[in-house]
Amino acid sequence: MRYLLSALVLLAMVSCATAASEAGMAEVSGEVLYFERIAAPPNARLEVVLQDISRPDMAAERLGQMIVENAGQPPYEFRIQYDPAQIDPRHTYSVAARLYDGEELLFVTDQVHQVITRGFPSKATLRLRRVGNAPAHPLDDLPATFKGTLPCADCPGIDYHLNLLDDGVYFLRQTYQDREGGPFDDIGRHLLSSDRDQLTLYGGREAPLRLAIAAPDTLRLLDRDGGHIESELNYNLSRQPEFQPFEPQLLLGGMYRYFADAGRFQECLTGLDMPVAQEADNRALEEAYLAASEQPGEALLASLEGRIAQRMPMEGPGPVPTLVPERFIGISPDQTCPPPMKLADLKNTYWRLSLLDSEGVQRAPDQREPHLVFHEENRLAGSDGCNRIVGAYEREDASIGFSRLATTRMACPEGMEQARRFLQTLEEVSQYRIIGQHLEMLDESGNLRLRFEAVALH
Repeated sequence: MRYLLSALVLLAMVSCATAASEAGMAEVSGEVLYFERIAAPPNARLEVVLQDISRPDMAAERLGQMIVENAGQPPYEFRIQYDPAQIDPRHTYSVAARLYDGEELLFVTDQVHQVITRGFPSKATLRLRRVGNAPAHPLDDLPATFKGTLPCADCPGIDYHLNLLDDGVYFLRQTYQDREGGPFDDIGRHLLSSDRDQLTLYGGREAPLRLAIAAPDTLRLLDRDGGHIESELNYNLSRQPEFQPFEPQLLLGGMYRYFADAGRFQECLTGLDMPVAQEADNRALEEAYLAASEQPGEALLASLEGRIAQRMPMEGPGPVPTLVPERFIGISPDQTCPPPMKLADLKNTYWRLSLLDSEGVQRAPDQREPHLVFHEENRLAGSDGCNRIVGAYEREDASIGFSRLATTRMACPEGMEQARRFLQTLEEVSQYRIIGQHLEMLDESGNLRLRFEAVALH
């Protein structure tokens, strides 16, 4: 009888949805799932709501909902009808879901899934977290695979397969549709911004890739400056239910060492320290190393075309990442890997100004370059490019503010107007984030006003 009632409820929902569609209604849709390997109870109740969350000081306003009794097992599909006349393009809307066993809450969405306005689509994948078992951040649960087809200027689309590993390493495969050659692989380090809202991929490409964490299961490609791409095209990568490994194959550089009849390779971009498979072009690599090394076991920079495969080690648990040297290129005894990419510290770093309100910064000869240094005890020092700056700063989470700013009053041959604009902009910013080795400051509207690059103080 209960299942019959449930079927009647679903039938009524379909009938209402059809009538609403004919009345000019719109809808949000998608699916709800969870990754925990436990079954939902037979009488689980699913609730999905569409809500206006624009006012943080007020309760969210519901615009529609869907309730399914005896929901069964995930994934669950959802469709919620709403009146487009109720949508304000200036507002923020989201969908959220809960799964109950009777009155007991089992699973809940613990992140904001935006829809409809501000460039977000009307479809969403909602990932549920078990109550009391949610990670602090959606990317704390790694490894993970994200996939999507993103726009291409001269082809139907680019298929992205992004694997984020739990040791800060990423593998990215891009396949250009209807184009010969490829796929094209890239590897490197992934870093969260200090506000944990953006992910940056530092690899072998000329410029890093920046992605917004648009939802717990969605990464959205940003432009090179970290701004949202204004387009109706899809720029989202969706998290897959299961991790999907692949073996990247590309040009590699790293520190190679050979000892006790075995080779190891520490790749420069990722820091992965891998055993080397004794196959393909391994003999050429070994012979070149032995000819160039001056003492046993020393590390020398090697270049090669290779594949990172998963193989069982000689001993111990596995599989483990293993380098297959497809084609040896050369040994460079006098070179080493650059320092690994990491998130810079706000304090005690020399921050050189590189961008001022979307314009590059001019540096005058024989004058200090514009920069800031955040010292202990909230003391600020630096230069506007003409005069010294002193003052104080306060920060809390991603917020920052400056006070008691003062400068010397020397007249400079060049850069006076730029110096004035720099000081004025400092008083207008209210937020900051650190992206790798860059510091960005934004105003209350979220507009990027200042960008700095880090120079370590010794």
